[in-house]
Amino acid sequence: MLWQVGPLTISRRPYNIEEWSREASASWAKKELLGRRPEREFTGEGEETLTLKGTLHPFNRNAIGGLSSIELAHSLRRSGQAVFVTRGDGTVYGFFAIESVQERHAEIGPHTGGVGQKIEHELKLVPVGQPGTGQATDMLSALISLFG
Repeated sequence: MLWQVGPLTISRRPYNIEEWSREASASWAKKELLGRRPEREFTGEGEETLTLKGTLHPFNRNAIGGLSSIELAHSLRRSGQAVFVTRGDGTVYGFFAIESVQERHAEIGPHTGGVGQKIEHELKLVPVGQPGTGQATDMLSALISLFG
């Protein structure tokens, strides 16, 4: 496993990523001062975004699949559900929401039914507060239902 985004497992096959990035900032309030240069005061954490990018080859016999994982990502995005994010080395990032899912299909042929033989995809995740008890219970139930 490379990443776990709620019920979405990102591994080498079939749904993978080749790169990821993290952008985080701090928040500084600007204070105008008479006759002097403005000063800034630290007010806390700023925005943070995790971006996961990869390429699928759904018709390659060694990597068939991955399309259902993209649809799961879209489903999580549509629901606005907070998901727990962990990197494969055990680093815990906490609760995030999928802000956007991007997919770009290329090498579309008559035998692919409109699906690209090469699909570049990107997930943008933003941190959200820890879900309430009710939502956490719903998430646990959804996760358990995936395994039967």
